[in-house]
Amino acid sequence: MPKFAIRIGCNEVKEFHPRFFDLLGLNSSNIELIGSETVFAKEVIVPTEGFGHSPLSNYWNLMSVRSHIETRLGPTIHLDTNKTTVLVIVRDASRRGDGHVYNQQFMKELSAGLPNHDVIPFRSSDTALMTCLDCQVRAFMAADVIIGSHGAGLSNILFARSGGTVLERIVSTGDSGIYAELSYMVGLKYFPIDGMASVEAYLDIIQFAESF
Repeated sequence: MPKFAIRIGCNEVKEFHPRFFDLLGLNSSNIELIGSETVFAKEVIVPTEGFGHSPLSNYWNLMSVRSHIETRLGPTIHLDTNKTTVLVIVRDASRRGDGHVYNQQFMKELSAGLPNHDVIPFRSSDTALMTCLDCQVRAFMAADVIIGSHGAGLSNILFARSGGTVLERIVSTGDSGIYAELSYMVGLKYFPIDGMASVEAYLDIIQFAESF
């Protein structure tokens, strides 16, 4: 594998990149993260600049990553094959937190309304989970239903099993449709849900999705 130099514009996420290459099965020791210093290279790859990329515009790249990681990690086995897994993304350590929405009462009521389901929180405050990309991907691979607010945490639906269900909590009228596109790409049933929706609304959507 040739050596790569990656210029990082945001030092706050500098530690993420070696972990991402490890997730792909690449040797991160061959990757050098650089700042503003001059680098001479045989080949330079410049990514598209901007915010809110359309997954459909990057279809082949994303599907290649999905396929490669699925092959590397292997199949994910449910601990209880008689129950459906509901993964709830809880941003309780994020700048746009939603821990007040997906709180203990929400989890309790959701579990009560779905007796044949395991409701599992996926918390941004879980440091061990946040630093283990393999663990994050496996959690999404094992989920049948994924619930979360609009935001980067939903990017991991790239690794969810086809035929599953995604409920995206819309928190602003300006939220883009990137997770609807991503759901379509990997064969997920996608449902947007109002930011102030009741637990009953979540239950209705999940039960409807599971009816077909």
